Amino acid sequence: MYECHQVQKHIVQQLKYLNTIPSTEPTSEIHRQATLQLELQVQQWHLSFCSLVKAQCDYMQSLTGWLRLSLFQFRRHPIAKTSQESRIYTLCEEWHHAIDRIPDKVASEGIKSFLTVVHAIVVQQADEYKQKRKSESTFKELEKKATALRSLESKYGPYSMPDSSSNAKKNPVAEKRAKVEVIRAKAEEEKSKHEKLVSVTRTMTINNLQMGFPHVFEAMVGFSSVCMEAFEQLYNQAKSANEELDVKRLLP
Repeated sequence: MYECHQVQKHIVQQLKYLNTIPSTEPTSEIHRQATLQLELQVQQWHLSFCSLVKAQCDYMQSLTGWLRLSLFQFRRHPIAKTSQESRIYTLCEEWHHAIDRIPDKVASEGIKSFLTVVHAIVVQQADEYKQKRKSESTFKELEKKATALRSLESKYGPYSMPDSSSNAKKNPVAEKRAKVEVIRAKAEEEKSKHEKLVSVTRTMTINNLQMGFPHVFEAMVGFSSVCMEAFEQLYNQAKSANEELDVKRLLP
């Protein structure tokens, strides 16, 4: 675990050397689904990590509790335990204390922080997609009204004047053209908003991953390093004391 996280940390640290100019292409549906999948996997990672730590703690707590009851409370002569039993109980207690001292909160918060980073990208992509749909809808409305204007112009002429006998004194072509120009301006505005959101999404994605990936793997390297050192020290203590205990029998 420690070696794997070391390699991952080295890889993600190279992200800071990437000076890629953010793409101006809108976020594709495949890209959105990939980001949602990444968010789901990070959520599962956090849950699995917390379950792993809790399982180890619960196991050692149950094991030491069972030994305490077996060796000290349910015996006719609690003090008269064998040397091997003493070593077993001492090893389990030290193992339990070692797990309690492991900084799992730092690693857990590191994963949660990375999850927050990925979620921010998901939200930004959703905003971009929503604006894209809004822009497309406005352009469809523009095309619809422009088609109606062309039909009206073919009927009355592009520069038709109002009928002098009409009470309303209105120019239907001019009115329709004015409405089309209003929709055209709105469509261009929505398009501009979408283009800005595309730029924000791309920049946010690069910046968030460049900062988030190294942070989470630094936390995981720290956690696995402490675990490795604690268990190696525990093993070496048992070995140096000439323990005859088969440690594998205590493994869950």
